[in-house]
Amino acid sequence: MQEARYFLYFLLGGTITSTVAYLANNSKGFLAAFIGTLPIASLSTFLIIYFNTGQDAMLSYARGLIIMLFPWVFYVLSVVFLTPRISFFYSLLIGLFLFVLISYFILNRYNLIGS
Repeated sequence: MQEARYFLYFLLGGTITSTVAYLANNSKGFLAAFIGTLPIASLSTFLIIYFNTGQDAMLSYARGLIIMLFPWVFYVLSVVFLTPRISFFYSLLIGLFLFVLISYFILNRYNLIGS
């Protein structure tokens, strides 16, 4: 039964990603961004964590989301500002590098690396 639940989670994530890609490919970028940023994924994750492990684990995850928002913002900003200047792929690589670097410092600061 556990495997069926994870398969359902996989389908939910894939459906959201496919919908966003479809809308973006049909020149509906803002609608795609709206769907992509809807808290469907986090809402379902909150519910899954809450029902499987309880309130404390869910709150810990929510706090982590807030903290990890900062590296994600740098990632997105690098793509937005660097793509017209140095190309899409390089801006993605730089954004990903910034995400990992900033995340490392945050995780290191909270002693979450190697624990």
